[in-house]
Amino acid sequence: MLISQLQARDFRLFGNLLLDAHPRFNLITGDNGAGKTSLLEALHVLGRGNSWRVLPAQLARDGTQAWQVAGQIVDPSGAPPDLLKLTWRDREIAIEYGEGELALSELVRRLPLQILDPGMHRMLEEGPGIRRRFLDWGVFHVEHRFMPTWKRARRALRQRNAMLREGGTPAQLAPWNRELAESAEQLSAQRRAHALEVEARSQALLAELLPGERWQLRYSQGWDADRSYLEVLEASLERDRRHGLTMSGPQRAELGFYTAHLGTHADGEGAAKAVKGRISRGQQKLLVAAFILAQCWIVAERGGRVPVLLLDDFTAELSSAFQSRLLQALLAYPGQKFVTALELPEAMKNTLDAHMFHVEHGMLRPRANG
Repeated sequence: MLISQLQARDFRLFGNLLLDAHPRFNLITGDNGAGKTSLLEALHVLGRGNSWRVLPAQLARDGTQAWQVAGQIVDPSGAPPDLLKLTWRDREIAIEYGEGELALSELVRRLPLQILDPGMHRMLEEGPGIRRRFLDWGVFHVEHRFMPTWKRARRALRQRNAMLREGGTPAQLAPWNRELAESAEQLSAQRRAHALEVEARSQALLAELLPGERWQLRYSQGWDADRSYLEVLEASLERDRRHGLTMSGPQRAELGFYTAHLGTHADGEGAAKAVKGRISRGQQKLLVAAFILAQCWIVAERGGRVPVLLLDDFTAELSSAFQSRLLQALLAYPGQKFVTALELPEAMKNTLDAHMFHVEHGMLRPRANG
């Protein structure tokens, strides 16, 4: 899917914003605080229904109580474009598409969108929740059974936890054990398959972006891999009752990032070690970019819609060599891209078929390429 035009009203710094987008590459430059990231937030709202930084109420321009973001959405198949509009007022967001309304899950499915932002190192440094969300976004777009399976597992987990807190007997817990075990096993299989696919697809990207090491993804399902989840739930009943909480399961699933130097062992690969605390911020940025790009390629090929990619502060943490590598990977990706930078990066000068814009004090204007 493509965003041919972005509009926003009373959003962050923008009283009125209008951007006519290039189908492949859009670069937005401007000083710190000028509105570059706010523009990407408007795009993120268009595809996700929220900002990755703040709550919806904080997106309203100072002195206003509502905001609206809209976009002309083009299907590459040749169907006429439709207007997608999100309006926030009275603490609620209304989503309209064409002549009808959309649920949030349908919005996310219809306009897949991913972001690489300056805080992407959190993918490697923070708790497992952020990595599960990354994984589940991809599974959602390529596996039609994911959402009902995820909802089923969440409901069963919630019911089991409620019964644990109420002191439920083994007989009372047994049906929820079975329901949770069955749905969690299915959910875990979907997650594991996607993690393996992302790792395999990322290797060519990583060889270009970060050569010299072997980079791995390892999926842990959240319970003992040598036993069925039903066995684990039954064996841990007393512990779970003491805590009033199911202590193992898909809500504890983890995605680990590992590296091993090539050529250090007889088999050509060193012992794998977790990347946290071992690589620079620039390496972290390229590593996460490789896995996100790999995931977007997979969604494009299997999900039927090519994700839009947002990249905030392109040059941050990256040497000129790293910038050139990342730019080549971005140009090879077929989806639409929106990229911000303080100024026109050297790597992009005179090389891009793109639309370029400059933002200053909430005002956007086109700029010349070069």
